[in-house]
Amino acid sequence: MLLILGLLLCVLFVAGRIAARHLMETLALTTGPNGPETPANEGVPFERAAIPSGLRHLDSYVVTAASGCVDPPVLLIYHGVGETISEWVKAQRFLYQHCVSSIIYDPTGSGNSSRPARFEYEAEDSIAAYNFTVQFPGSRLYLLGHSMGNGPMLETAPHLSPQPTGIIVASAFASLRSQPRTKGNPLYRVLSYTIPDWWNNVKAVAAIHVPVLIVHSDVDRVNPTEGGLQIFAAAHQPKTLALLHGYAHNALYRDPTEEWWSSVFAFVHAPATFRPTALRCATRFMVPTRLFVPVI
Repeated sequence: MLLILGLLLCVLFVAGRIAARHLMETLALTTGPNGPETPANEGVPFERAAIPSGLRHLDSYVVTAASGCVDPPVLLIYHGVGETISEWVKAQRFLYQHCVSSIIYDPTGSGNSSRPARFEYEAEDSIAAYNFTVQFPGSRLYLLGHSMGNGPMLETAPHLSPQPTGIIVASAFASLRSQPRTKGNPLYRVLSYTIPDWWNNVKAVAAIHVPVLIVHSDVDRVNPTEGGLQIFAAAHQPKTLALLHGYAHNALYRDPTEEWWSSVFAFVHAPATFRPTALRCATRFMVPTRLFVPVI
């Protein structure tokens, strides 16, 4: 009887594991097709590249800083769930206006990139996109993850060579299991424990030894501030926390502003020896300011 019960539990566990993976890969990692918007719609010159990742290709927009920019940094963007690169064209225009080159790609299963989506492909795609980007003109290469894009970015960052100059963690969750949508849905909660905790950003950031900037808004309803604070606490020095007020989860690309991006520009345009001391964060809606919290 115990043997039969054990076999039944094993079958249920395996079935739950398969179901959880299927739901995550089809509902979270599969997006698209890509929209018609390109940086050209924003008046910005760009190239569209198919980045090779194994036997797959990753659709990407490549924007090079204007020739008049001096030593422009390069930003590789890992976007979040439910997004495609066409939704980021305003952000790429904004970066271009601030002398920052940018590359954004759709991982496997997203936009017009190869299909189907697989969790394992996310890490492979992250490394492939980085290997493509290191060939880009510019001595200072930074990574920026938004929301779920922080997962594969932080997981693979310690294995990148050469190492990036710095990493920006924007609007992140502490881990996939702790994400509010997972915790608030009993089915997702149960299923999340039948699969590995692939994207534990608190654990992953502890393995990173380049400067880190964490940017989070206090009104983020998708990934509450607590997640960003946990990541900041686990990160090594030098690290900086930019707490913003009044910005929705997707504000950085839907409505890019000087206030949201100011900490990023200070981070990527600073000399390599930069150590922040007291950078003041302008906030939206003229609410009293908060400080970046530096650790030197």
